[in-house]
Amino acid sequence: MSLNDYPMSVSPGAARSGVATKSPDPPPGVQLSPVEREIWDYICRHLREAGIEHLTSGMTVVIVARTYVAWEESIQLCLEKGRVQISKKNGYATPYPWANDEQRLKMELGQWLPKLCLTIPSLQRVRKDAGPQGQQDDLFASLVNHATSSPQKSSRH
Repeated sequence: MSLNDYPMSVSPGAARSGVATKSPDPPPGVQLSPVEREIWDYICRHLREAGIEHLTSGMTVVIVARTYVAWEESIQLCLEKGRVQISKKNGYATPYPWANDEQRLKMELGQWLPKLCLTIPSLQRVRKDAGPQGQQDDLFASLVNHATSSPQKSSRH
């Protein structure tokens, strides 16, 4: 799998349509590897395109990026070296450490992805909570509608 073919994405549409969202910088002191930085940029770009506010999610994006990279590395080890080892003495099969890592990291991603609206249910919940426009209602809409729908100014006298 190439670095440009990440299987995670954010559904199109926006929780806050029409509102420009900004992405945070990585937290101070965090040194992301080049691959982790690509994942960081990928996640932030898709959150911006979906209109999901994530300015305060810097640490969460770091955790997801690092966990995702480690998960991909463990998958590659499983593909290259296998998942189980067979004992020559008694024939028992035991998983390699990277096979356990792959399962554990997949579970961790399953816990962290909803925190960034990177799952369909979490995105739907945000959209539902945000309402149809995802923005504050126009407090004066009813007054403006009443004023503009008033009869034309015509003198009856």
